[in-house]
Amino acid sequence: MIVRMAMAAVVVAGLFGAAPAAQAAGQSFEVICPIEVSDGSGECGGGGDGGGTGGGGVSPTYVLQGVIQNQGYETGPGGGKRVKIRGYSRLANMSNDRVDADFISVRCNAYDNLGGYTTDYDDESNGALVDVHFASNFVYGVSTYRRITVVCVHNATKGVNTYSSTSTAEIDIP
Repeated sequence: MIVRMAMAAVVVAGLFGAAPAAQAAGQSFEVICPIEVSDGSGECGGGGDGGGTGGGGVSPTYVLQGVIQNQGYETGPGGGKRVKIRGYSRLANMSNDRVDADFISVRCNAYDNLGGYTTDYDDESNGALVDVHFASNFVYGVSTYRRITVVCVHNATKGVNTYSSTSTAEIDIP
């Protein structure tokens, strides 16, 4: 199950002054994928809690977009399989144009059902997008053990505002 979250609802809520209250309440909103997918499939390929907005009681100016993508599978020793993952953070304006952040980062963890995990992190100063590419652990056995849960934490700062978001995705390896 891949959960997609949208910034559009947060932006609309922000225009009516509800964004700070919604963000404080931890509410999430259904998303329309705002970022073109590089594989041409037309699907978001992931995402999760998808984005956050900054600002203190005024309409948000920027949106932090957090995305998780399944980039295929690898077969390893003894028939084990793993998923290749891309996670990224992107700062954009209300027209969905990329905007350089003072600082932007992404940290992703891929957890298997046996308690193992892999992780990757990237950050950048004066950039609009950072991404990580990594693979989950090899998993074996029946489908119950072939589910990978990916959690990415996205952060950015622009001026005096801080933007934060968490994305999640569950990927079943065939």
